[in-house]
Amino acid sequence: MDYFFAACEEVRHPELKGKPLIVGTNSEETKMKGVVQACNYEARKFGIHSAMPTSYAYRLKQDVAYLESDDEYYENISAKIMAMLSEYGFRMEVDSIDEAALEAEVSGYEDALKIGREIKEKIKQRLGLPCTVGISTGKVFAKIVCDSAKPNGIKALEEKDIKDFLKDKDVDKIPGVGKKTQDKLASIKIKKIGELAKADPMVLIDTLGSFGKELFLIANGTDESIVEENMSVVSIGRERTLEKNAEKMEDLEPMLKSLTNEVITEVKKQRLMFKTIGVKARYFDFTDRIKSKSFTSYSDSDELVITTARNLLKTIVGDKPVRKIGVRVSSLISVKGQRNLL
Repeated sequence: MDYFFAACEEVRHPELKGKPLIVGTNSEETKMKGVVQACNYEARKFGIHSAMPTSYAYRLKQDVAYLESDDEYYENISAKIMAMLSEYGFRMEVDSIDEAALEAEVSGYEDALKIGREIKEKIKQRLGLPCTVGISTGKVFAKIVCDSAKPNGIKALEEKDIKDFLKDKDVDKIPGVGKKTQDKLASIKIKKIGELAKADPMVLIDTLGSFGKELFLIANGTDESIVEENMSVVSIGRERTLEKNAEKMEDLEPMLKSLTNEVITEVKKQRLMFKTIGVKARYFDFTDRIKSKSFTSYSDSDELVITTARNLLKTIVGDKPVRKIGVRVSSLISVKGQRNLL
């Protein structure tokens, strides 16, 4: 999906379409203390991007429109999109709230392109949202070509063209290559994927371990990633900003109770079970800490969410004042037949 949160907001606020728009972490009243969570392409033209302090974004574009993030709204739209994709009956892997991979069992690229265009049209007609489709021989290549086709594009990268397509791109265009990996590759004079393809595999393995071998194969046109079928809802979570910073666990209890109840209600509503429970604390300086716990069996226990979330939050509260907390369950499955409860 393209600029997903901001695009969702443009659907219910059509008057903002075509204008620079920020979706931020804080309410309208406290927006200058928050962070940009997403923005549309009109805002990006002024240098605004996600994770930027909202106060700085307003220096770049004084009259940019602002809306507070609405997780429940985005999750509901995401569920509708994933349901549409699942209608095709292909193996499907949901990577995040706004991204999924399908293993299209078709005879060739023309058929895949036809399905891609159909998907784009369905999402546009039913939900009013733009999206970009990338098609190739594996998940990694499909994602790279998808990123290159944004916004609102569709592009196929055939096997014979992969190495030539990749060679002049920076290594951080490969999914999973972050700043640390990029720096390590730069230390052995590798900045482009074409240079990665010509590197000594043993040097890459010495530098990056098994990831070095994986990157060498990708740079040379071999993508061994597979589409791993998973639940069409990645996670269910709720977050909220406190009216004032909290320094003690007891100050967080009322909001924690409210958030856990909302998560539990949504889990029951969608007839799901979970295996992982997580919490997040955002401190007064906008740094985050996330803590989670996974169990061996699936559950839909109210008490498990409440107790686990409280215990996890206790471990990350107390170092410095907290301004926002969140609760999330993940590793989800649909409830079917006999349930294995904790």
